[in-house]
Amino acid sequence: MTKIGVIGGGSYGTAIVKTLLDKDGDVFWWLRKQDTIDSINLKGRNPKYLRAVDLKLKPEQLSTDIREICRQSDIIFIAVPSVFLRETLLQLDDSDMEGKLIVSTTKGLIPHDHQLISDYIIKNFHLNADQFIFLTGPAHAEEVVTKRKTYLTLASSSEENALRAGSFLETDYIAVRTSTDVPGLEYAAVLKNIYAIAAGISQSVGYGDNFLAVLMSNAIREMDMMLKQECPADRNLMSSGYLGDLLVTAFSKFSRNRTFGSMIGHGYSTKAALIEMNMIPEGHYAVKSFCKLMRESCVKLRIVSAVYKILYNQEDPLKTLQALEEGFD
Repeated sequence: MTKIGVIGGGSYGTAIVKTLLDKDGDVFWWLRKQDTIDSINLKGRNPKYLRAVDLKLKPEQLSTDIREICRQSDIIFIAVPSVFLRETLLQLDDSDMEGKLIVSTTKGLIPHDHQLISDYIIKNFHLNADQFIFLTGPAHAEEVVTKRKTYLTLASSSEENALRAGSFLETDYIAVRTSTDVPGLEYAAVLKNIYAIAAGISQSVGYGDNFLAVLMSNAIREMDMMLKQECPADRNLMSSGYLGDLLVTAFSKFSRNRTFGSMIGHGYSTKAALIEMNMIPEGHYAVKSFCKLMRESCVKLRIVSAVYKILYNQEDPLKTLQALEEGFD
């Protein structure tokens, strides 16, 4: 039986583990803290994320030893926020990843050098490009674990490897699609989190659904400009991995980035919002990296710039959005 490792104990990691267990997969789960493992062993539930989900795991399937989890796995799912990814993977070396398929669910950039997750993992562990697979939505973990219809897109230079990894997740409620547009889908997944923050801010300062629709139509045009500049390819932005993921992240009550934006619009400081949420809104960290990318590529992303001004320059959210709307089509 194929052995599958899952790295990360947040909502998405928990949802993947639950899905794999429901398919009788041979699952091994790395969790950062021993007390989380103790709680799962005692109560059969993750004490911090998706706490209503039953997790029928044996003690030997859980470990704080990331090297042990990776060494015994044939496929490794990585579900760690980008801000913690480098620190987490520093515990591994090339031999731990050798010959394995690596599936990343991380929707962010490596901080400081605005590097794509695929580039970092492939270069850092000297992998062949076809060993890396990027998993994207639209797929909120909260709906995956309640078995609501979900469409996953797995992107890899090898369709065969993408289909193999997807086969362990495909159910009657999870449909799997494949793509070869790894960088395009990664950039799109990062941008949609930034746009969802803008959506949350707009709602909380008094804009309604009419404005939000215009905001998202301008967002998809910005995304198109960015992808054509950074990774030109023949792609359809109207497909679920691009537009679909953008829409669910901007509109859904489960979107942590939208929630974060709403808190900012209601007057929370960035620090206070992060503390109260106790979750990682990837868009908060990604917007700084994207502003650096914009300066290097000479692409003007007005919505991204507006979110940056609100989060990092403490500009007034309402006034910033009012200035932004003047240039909308």
